[in-house]
Amino acid sequence: MTNMISRIHHSYSQCLPLILAGIAALCLSGCDQAQPVTYQIPKEQRADSLPTMAAAHTPETSAPSKMNVLPGMQQAANEAGEIGYITPEGWEKLTASGIRKANLKVTDDTGSAEITILTFPGDVGGHLANINRWRGQVGLEAATAEDLPASTAGYDISGHSGLYVRLEGETQSILGALLPFHGSTWFFKMLGDTPTVLANEASMKQFLDSIELEDHAH
Repeated sequence: MTNMISRIHHSYSQCLPLILAGIAALCLSGCDQAQPVTYQIPKEQRADSLPTMAAAHTPETSAPSKMNVLPGMQQAANEAGEIGYITPEGWEKLTASGIRKANLKVTDDTGSAEITILTFPGDVGGHLANINRWRGQVGLEAATAEDLPASTAGYDISGHSGLYVRLEGETQSILGALLPFHGSTWFFKMLGDTPTVLANEASMKQFLDSIELEDHAH
């Protein structure tokens, strides 16, 4: 009997490490399964997966660029009346939608430019503020009132006195005009690659000369 008990004890001693190892393996396996797995989505992918509020409220256009529409801007555009013009040769007429009264584009071997016509109620801060906004768009520093004659000149549009603007930036430039018109301001702007914009200055003036605004005051 003593020999039998010794053999059982010896067998148990040999199996015990295996039994304990198996229990430990099961415990570790259970712990691994309980650990949560975290996946980090790159920032740009998160931004693309959820539409922003600004994008949801920006009107669809055929033009390369978009702008945010503030309250009252759409109503002012709707009430501004119709506009007529002649599209210069080589320019592409795009769909005018949202607050844009006209939308065009020109492309050549040196680049491209976008031509837009917008109207807003009031003077939108005045000539200096508006021109400085344009200067910022082409990488130029803000100007003072004394600087304006160097980049502006009087220009008649649809029988009314306006202001022609020429802003030459290093890579982007603007040719445009501002027109006060019965309590509102019309903006005519060509913005794009500097070589393309400057090469189309004669066409831009031809375009401005062809503008006809619906005038309910006369």
